Amino acid sequence: MGERYDVLVTLSDGVFPPVALAEGKNATGMAVIRTGSGGTPTATVRPMELGGTITAASQLRAADDVRLASKKADGVHRIELTGSMMGYDWAIVGRRFDVSNPAAHAITVEEGQRVRLDFVNTTTMWHPMHLHGHTYQLGTSGPRKDTTIVLPKQTVSVFFDDDNPGQWMLHCHNGCHGEAGMMALVAPGLTPGPTTHTRVNPRRGRCRCR
Repeated sequence: MGERYDVLVTLSDGVFPPVALAEGKNATGMAVIRTGSGGTPTATVRPMELGGTITAASQLRAADDVRLASKKADGVHRIELTGSMMGYDWAIVGRRFDVSNPAAHAITVEEGQRVRLDFVNTTTMWHPMHLHGHTYQLGTSGPRKDTTIVLPKQTVSVFFDDDNPGQWMLHCHNGCHGEAGMMALVAPGLTPGPTTHTRVNPRRGRCRCR
């Protein structure tokens, strides 16, 4: 679960261990990149940069060639994130996604529109909200991403141009929350009903995650 970033890294010759540290935990993940000779780093290696200040997405800016042109949003949607650990009733605006009727309560967008999504987290959990089929811009000049973390009791606004029309899923990237119901269809105007089809994960039930 969590956010995703696309990064370009220039390496010299050698062996390099990209290391990820889970925020708030002491667990790490590691890969090894080889561009030359050298020994393999130990699994416990921790680059000193991991002890520094965490850079938040809000501190980054989109590159000039991918930044969205200034434009008023044609459509604004309030995406209220609801639910609790007690009831495990994760949902959007209190409505859990219905696999048998995915178009019910769809978020309607039209091709060519500039769309603003206001993620409003009413819960006490982190929710990394992921949109398929598009990348959105964080705020009016932030980075282009397809997933952004919405902290508890906080609101995050993102913008995207509907230049890839279709039926796309919007869901919490914590798989347990998404499968429990915190997802919705983003699509052109649809008629709700069981004959509308989209590709979703049919698994249901609780997962062993928090």
